[in-house]
Amino acid sequence: MGRGNVCVTGPYEGLYYIDNDHIHVYRRNDPYVDEPETRLMGDLSSNEIMGDDWLYDDWGTGAEEDDILECFMDSFTMMFPSFERQGEERWIGADRSVRVLLENRLFIIGVEDNEWSLAVKLIQKEDPYDDHLSGLQKQHHQRYLEGMKKALLERLPSIGAYSGAWTHKVITKEEAIA
Repeated sequence: MGRGNVCVTGPYEGLYYIDNDHIHVYRRNDPYVDEPETRLMGDLSSNEIMGDDWLYDDWGTGAEEDDILECFMDSFTMMFPSFERQGEERWIGADRSVRVLLENRLFIIGVEDNEWSLAVKLIQKEDPYDDHLSGLQKQHHQRYLEGMKKALLERLPSIGAYSGAWTHKVITKEEAIA
């Protein structure tokens, strides 16, 4: 698993959280059926998860995460064609914990495991010689964050957003439309 309290530090960065309730898949513990019933973690009670009737489904969870991220990337790149998908898997950060999904000349969009969620991060690119990118980053970052929110909520019923140290708020699809 990843680490808790994933955050961004740049002045023109931001992130949203996809709760594990929308990613983690469980399958009914029934070895005698070809296709067992599956449910998302958010659709099960804690007693059901802790009991013997439901098992965590690694394959199903991976497929669900991949589908969420594919839908996000499709939607986001339709809104912002300057962002391109990464051809091969690439990890960034001091501890190589952020997987790069999309990139343009100004920003990287990546994901990082947050133990209770998957953080989708807008990260500023830096030029090692000067900060000539910061003016354009300031101009565009809010539009990109709004686009990320919209693209995520096209596929998910809700997402989390940073609201202070150790806290986050929940944004529902209905609230975003209103």
